[in-house]
Amino acid sequence: MRTTRLTVAVVGTAAGFLLAGCSTGGGSVDPTTAPAPKNVLADVDPCTVLSAEELQQFGVTEPGEPVDQGIGEQGCDFDTDTSGFTIYKGETDSIAYWQGQRDKFAIFEENKVGSSNGIKQVTKGAVGQSLCSQVIEVGSGSVSVQFGYDADKKQSDEATCAKAMEIAQVVETKLPK
Repeated sequence: MRTTRLTVAVVGTAAGFLLAGCSTGGGSVDPTTAPAPKNVLADVDPCTVLSAEELQQFGVTEPGEPVDQGIGEQGCDFDTDTSGFTIYKGETDSIAYWQGQRDKFAIFEENKVGSSNGIKQVTKGAVGQSLCSQVIEVGSGSVSVQFGYDADKKQSDEATCAKAMEIAQVVETKLPK
């Protein structure tokens, strides 16, 4: 068995190298001819991605307030009587970017939000603090919904992440594909 698997692996690898050499005509790709990825999030405003009716369904009665963390992510804060959430857009924060940040999270689970790839995450040190983010992949960037309950209304991480996902699922339907 072991010899068969090793032979298949060696033959498969050799075939891969041969095909790779043929696929580009043997030349190198000029990086200046590759088109830059389109920024599909340029026109997305985190403060207006949800309608007034949708915000009311989540208990929000006031317009959101724009926030900028100073790290290239625009966001908008929304408050309810017992919780709050922020919608952020990271025009260049792809799923690969978030995977590279994995060690900063105590909970990091890849998932789906509607038809989009996503990641459920709770920052290290925030476990049990009723704060969870749900990332949604959008083109070469991402949109995230960070949800938290007020300190006197704490919920489990599971309940908090479920609420972040509930909001993210509505947001996802409004994002460009």
